[in-house]
Amino acid sequence: MKKITWLVIMAALLLWACGDETEPKPGTDTDSAANTDTAVTDDTVTDDVVPDDAASDEILDVDVPATCGNGIIDAGETCDGGSVYCGDLDEKWSFGTAYCNDACSGYETYECQEPYADDDETPDIDNGNCFNLGTTYVKGDLPDVATGISLVVYSDGWGVRLDTLTMDTEGTITLNVPEENPYDGQTPHYFIYETADGFFTNAADAKFGDTITVDLDPVMPDNLINGNIFMIQSYFGPTALANTAITVTDTNGATIGCFTTDGTGRFVINLPAGDYRFQFQDMDMALYDKAVSTTGPGDYLDLRIEAQAQAAKPNIYLYPLETTDVSVTLGFPLGGFVTTSIPDYGDGWQVTVDPDGTIDGQFGYLFYEAQQPDQYQYAEGWTVAKQGLEKFFRANLAAYGFAGREIEDFIAWWIPRLNGGPCYDLFPQTAAEIDPLITLDITPTPDSLQRLFYAVRATDACGEHLATPLIEPFARDGFTALEWGVIVK
Repeated sequence: MKKITWLVIMAALLLWACGDETEPKPGTDTDSAANTDTAVTDDTVTDDVVPDDAASDEILDVDVPATCGNGIIDAGETCDGGSVYCGDLDEKWSFGTAYCNDACSGYETYECQEPYADDDETPDIDNGNCFNLGTTYVKGDLPDVATGISLVVYSDGWGVRLDTLTMDTEGTITLNVPEENPYDGQTPHYFIYETADGFFTNAADAKFGDTITVDLDPVMPDNLINGNIFMIQSYFGPTALANTAITVTDTNGATIGCFTTDGTGRFVINLPAGDYRFQFQDMDMALYDKAVSTTGPGDYLDLRIEAQAQAAKPNIYLYPLETTDVSVTLGFPLGGFVTTSIPDYGDGWQVTVDPDGTIDGQFGYLFYEAQQPDQYQYAEGWTVAKQGLEKFFRANLAAYGFAGREIEDFIAWWIPRLNGGPCYDLFPQTAAEIDPLITLDITPTPDSLQRLFYAVRATDACGEHLATPLIEPFARDGFTALEWGVIVK
């Protein structure tokens, strides 16, 4: 952590770079404005919101203050070895990403960790601290035409297995697999695992009537372990774990070595027979510790690892009838953990809350992010064009019982960040879906509690193709607690 004098100097430079805009200090949560916010009380809901110049999002402490120019954080800033990405909100982000708002009135960043690689880069994992188990893949004179090929066809959108096709040898094949209820309501879409003995598995995608070319790559000789890693989802197609550093440990946690997958999620490694654990972070920065067993050289490991869900920026709003000491704890019945929080979660939050929702005299809500299994529902929802998202969310959040600054906080954070496709499928998750994965225990017990996550997926299928959810009415009676969050698919 930098010395106080350094922080003072950098804060002065930051204020100078931003002109006359009022900038909250790093390390100060801007929801301290909630002290005067009358957006929501236990009795009355109004449309008053935290003023824009108060910056409604939290600001976390960073070791290197970012500089502000033209309303954005300058590119190239670093903190503790983690890159700060800035400028374009649809850039890849990880812990270490920084954002700032249009008016240059604040910025925020997650706690810095090592940056992850872009798709066209390979992380340098052989840094002298971890023995490199990897071997460069060379096809050379290996047989390069697979025979006895199986193509297992799944519905992309529902995840059900539709058919298994076979091919005598490599070549082209037309996908005309029927599907009674296609995900978009019109044309069946598929994901396909292409497999053959002695060859790497390939994952492909196609739609009804497409002709695909099957061209598999042979595995390396028998004195090596060959394999690939796919991150699988319950409903949608797999993603290859590309260009990812893997740490291999024994069952006691001692590091054996490291390797890096290639751009298609494949690896060729030297690894004796035994029981191991593969540890890594995926493209969504979820953490994995996967048990793996091998009988030794010549094994082929086709690893299909269930992708974890990231509950992104859930906010918990609390409105007791009078100033109250409140205990809030989260649980993960199927596994998971808190990845970041404000204020610090520790073993749970012990906070003092005023009737207007102000927490410990400075916060407008409890903030956390978490990792847990992805067992949410993806059958019911709405499909909304990108340009209609703000209007939709305002109406939909209100229908679920949210109001005032709760809605404004959601809009301010998520609308700028949902720009990955022309349309979005929005799958609502309420307590029935959230509680089995993330429990929320509040003492004293609220009289009314509403939990709502949206699982969000960009799609090119802009027509209505999902069953419409039923929104149960929610009454804000007595001590009220509400929580919203997003799961980006």
